[in-house]
Amino acid sequence: MTRTRYWPRALQLWAPGIPQIYYVGLLAGGNDMDLLARTNVGRDVNRHHYTREETDSDLRRPVVSALTRLIRFRNSHPAFDGTFTVTGEGSALLASWINSDEIAELETDLANREATVRWTSGGTRRSAPVSALP
Repeated sequence: MTRTRYWPRALQLWAPGIPQIYYVGLLAGGNDMDLLARTNVGRDVNRHHYTREETDSDLRRPVVSALTRLIRFRNSHPAFDGTFTVTGEGSALLASWINSDEIAELETDLANREATVRWTSGGTRRSAPVSALP
């Protein structure tokens, strides 16, 4: 498995249902302490108001590219229309979607913050770190 900062988002996207990602999370944004200080509204800490330039710049960041690939994978792989199972012991967690011959698995080691994706594509099994999905 490969150490990655994307595994928490991958866990969210592997869960059953329709995943929801706020735009600050999608753009891998941080806390907006200036906005919080100006408004004194606690929720504003993660409600940054992006300019067009910030959005354009953030969309070119590798972390955002990896997240959008992960979202596209979740939205397009036929396994996610199938049956979900999750197994685990200790810090190891395996989340699997199976639909006929199609498989999408997320293997995580929560203690070491590592994750790997295994999936089928055209009958071929593939594997990659979460951050390196095609």
